[in-house]
Amino acid sequence: MKSSEMLKCLLVAALFSSCPFRVDAQRRTAAPSLEALPRIPIDTLDTNDGIGKVVIYTNNTWEYFYPDEERIVAKEIYREHWDTTRVFAYTDIELSDLPTVTELELIEDISHYHSPIVGNVLSKYGVRRGHRHQGVDIPLKVGEPIYATFAGRVRYSRYNTGGYGNLVIIRHENGLETWYAHLSRRNVNSGDYVKAGTVIGFGGNTGRSRGPHLHFEMRYCDQTFDPENLIDFPSGDLRYQTFELRKSYFSICSRASENLEEEDYDEQLLAAEGSVTSEDILDNIAKQQGSDDRTRLGSSSSSDPLYHTIRKGENLSRIARMYGTSVRRLCELNNIKETSVIRYGQKLRVR
Repeated sequence: MKSSEMLKCLLVAALFSSCPFRVDAQRRTAAPSLEALPRIPIDTLDTNDGIGKVVIYTNNTWEYFYPDEERIVAKEIYREHWDTTRVFAYTDIELSDLPTVTELELIEDISHYHSPIVGNVLSKYGVRRGHRHQGVDIPLKVGEPIYATFAGRVRYSRYNTGGYGNLVIIRHENGLETWYAHLSRRNVNSGDYVKAGTVIGFGGNTGRSRGPHLHFEMRYCDQTFDPENLIDFPSGDLRYQTFELRKSYFSICSRASENLEEEDYDEQLLAAEGSVTSEDILDNIAKQQGSDDRTRLGSSSSSDPLYHTIRKGENLSRIARMYGTSVRRLCELNNIKETSVIRYGQKLRVR
């Protein structure tokens, strides 16, 4: 064979031998997404709540499945007073119509509960400075997952123009409703059935909000009560398995307006997304409140004794920072030790 023909053969062989590698490279770069692959159920797993199952698919995805969902959502609690367009559903029931005590079965075991978020409470339930605050506020990072507290059906999931921003309301089988406001994104739709611990949205700063936080409410027949009666938010623990909800716990302002009213804080206290922790914010709020206390008492002589009533979550170090003094000085004024236990409601001399 001539050298020129041999060279041609070698070139052709090299060309064909390289084709599979080019085809494979094209296949690798154009690999289909998981969603585009055949999605056929291949197995199911039991969950520890005894209600749902996990379905595993051939494309390496999974989802929760509730075999008894149709029967669950057909219950009267999910049909009567069911409104997916307005935040209030019990417009024909007044506070006076409710019994003195309503016994709420919250969970059968701990797997039926999940804290919506774990963190220190920035703003508590109640009326302050003329503002009706009908839930609790917990600082967070934008995008932080928010969880369904108990199993239930989503009654309301939309952007609320009254100040709540992206709002999800879940009704639970005992009639309790939990509200999750200011979300950056909602992850569920009205009518969805969710289990405790389902990610129903992500923390944000939408609506009437001066910084990223979760505004969380608990309501029964549209009447609000303090969520901290049921949940210890710093630890995320549920306080009771069964709870006696008394009419006296409800706020008389529960349905005064659909507009969210929240206490105004300095934007600098809440603005730094991700770089300011809950503790930092609470410290700043405490300093601001301490400053307000000193301003109100400004007419008194600087030599007059000044007392501080201990709030939940406060310690000697935080109180000292509030009043520009030291822990040692607080101990001297109150004849206590640095290791002494201080209690909510206790009065401490700070000057």
